[in-house]
Amino acid sequence: MNLVGKTVRFYLLPQGRKGLQPAVSLAGEYIDGVVADENHLGVWISVPELESPIGVVLLRWDYFSTALLDYEPGVPLERPPVGFRPS
Repeated sequence: MNLVGKTVRFYLLPQGRKGLQPAVSLAGEYIDGVVADENHLGVWISVPELESPIGVVLLRWDYFSTALLDYEPGVPLERPPVGFRPS
């Protein structure tokens, strides 16, 4: 799933909370942020509480358990019926 540009609430595992603690003040076991990019390492998120001039922080895939976001599925494309035409 492409998360780029979406506001997401990530539920962090204990090692995720520990890893983010120096840069971000966490209120609980989750963090809200806008996904700036994602790659094989994890997601790069912009966090309002980020105490860094860089502006984004890497949240590794193995450091969170769940990601919640609002999702609206796209409208399916209409296709002509498949079948044989009489000759």
